[in-house]
Amino acid sequence: MTRQGLAIRGDGDEMDSNFHQLLILKGFDDVTIHALLAKKQDKYTSPQQNELLQTMALSIIRDIALSIRVAKYFTIMADEVTDASNREQVVVCFRWVDSDFEPHEDFVGLHKVDKINADTLVAVIKDVVLRMNLDLHNCRGQCYDGAANMAGSRTGTATQLRQVEERAIFTHCYGHALNLAVADVVKESRIVRDVLDTVGEITKLLKYSPRRDSLFEQLKSSLSPGTVGFRTLCPTRWTVRAASLQSVIENYEVFQVFWDEARDIISDSENRARITGVKAQMEKFEFLFGLCLGEFILRHTDNLSKTLQSPSLSAADSQQLAQLTCNTLERLRNQESFSLLWSKKAGDGQGTFLETVQDYFRAEYYVVIDAALACIRQRFDQPGYQTYRHLENLLTSAANGTDYQQDLNFIVQFYGDDIDKVLLQTQMELFRSIILSAFPTTANVGVRDIVQHVCTLSPGMCMSITQVCSLVHLLLVMPATNAVSERSASALRRVKSYLRTTMTDTRLNNLLVLHVHKDRCDSLVLEDCLNEFVCGQ
Repeated sequence: MTRQGLAIRGDGDEMDSNFHQLLILKGFDDVTIHALLAKKQDKYTSPQQNELLQTMALSIIRDIALSIRVAKYFTIMADEVTDASNREQVVVCFRWVDSDFEPHEDFVGLHKVDKINADTLVAVIKDVVLRMNLDLHNCRGQCYDGAANMAGSRTGTATQLRQVEERAIFTHCYGHALNLAVADVVKESRIVRDVLDTVGEITKLLKYSPRRDSLFEQLKSSLSPGTVGFRTLCPTRWTVRAASLQSVIENYEVFQVFWDEARDIISDSENRARITGVKAQMEKFEFLFGLCLGEFILRHTDNLSKTLQSPSLSAADSQQLAQLTCNTLERLRNQESFSLLWSKKAGDGQGTFLETVQDYFRAEYYVVIDAALACIRQRFDQPGYQTYRHLENLLTSAANGTDYQQDLNFIVQFYGDDIDKVLLQTQMELFRSIILSAFPTTANVGVRDIVQHVCTLSPGMCMSITQVCSLVHLLLVMPATNAVSERSASALRRVKSYLRTTMTDTRLNNLLVLHVHKDRCDSLVLEDCLNEFVCGQ
């Protein structure tokens, strides 16, 4: 039940609890369970739940802590969230890389705080590190959002932790950075900005009224049965909006009929005026062009955003993906691509458009693409990327037989006692031979090729290039995004709903650990947990 995030206790009457009813069901297979439930005391069905949950949750946390200590290097990830009780909670997660070069991102707990300033967050993170028996000096990265309390250059959380361990490189979560970049792009284009405002108004008019929503579905079924329904516009994330714009494009004719019928069935003058305004906007070619242009840009950023959320991606990978997206947009910045977009959408409008009008929209097309390129590059060009770049260059230069002395000096100076310079130089020659045997015909081996090949090496081979393996670990330990904290916050909303706001913080933590770490929960040795529980009694 805890694995699935289900409520265990009932509302006052223990007999109605999910846990008790599940025991009754299991009792039909084992009569001793019914005999246990018939007892007046010592049933271990209610007061001991918290201790049993804590025993299992702590077993998972100890296993995670041991794995991180064996891996040595780790990255700290944290985020703030408000729970159903209107209390501020700090979500703390760790990223580490195992001996098989497989990255792991693990949630370790929630901490209720009275305020979320930088000093409080630093104290929480240090407390978590201490409780897990980790050494903060082995922290090689930090990944948070771009809020001032996290990323402030003077007293932010990242800055304060770097004063303790300078090698703990801060990465502004690339998911948040991309979200901000797209928001900046929208601000640069009046046409796209107006389109998103109008689609937001469509969302309110359609989804906040069951009557209008039903009318739209009826019209869609009769006029355009093969298309998807309208997808609401996300109010917070810019990088999940292409699907909403695409649904408006596919149901454009349905909307034209819908506004007339919707206006006739309501008497509220305010809503009638809003419907009239949206209908007038959708009758303009400028709106249709802006809708298609916005969808054209956002589907590329949406794809990048979804890719960045993978736990297997490192910060270096995210930089390459961002550059790849920028290269794609650059290739689309030409007359041919604009003409293709124009020929598809100009024919959907009414009337004839002069060449000067086409020039006007062509200029808008170039403005949006230029803004997208500039904003993505600016948001992704973070100070910590200098270190990733030197790590990449060192590995690729050694693999391809080019000069790497400048990158080597930077890495040795930055990481200090993490790297043995003399031993690394010796192993680089052996590493070059290993790469040549694996890629004899490849002219330019990339960092992804190197990482994938190192993962396939035998333990004995890895022992011969321990310093190179350390470089790969340092490269992989930096995450691309803080998505694991966001997912843990979503799990919090499932576990602590408005019907379950009275649970203690300790119980909430235990339930959340068991719910988030489903695989580890499945692998628990229940006999060991029960023995620990009995010894505690």
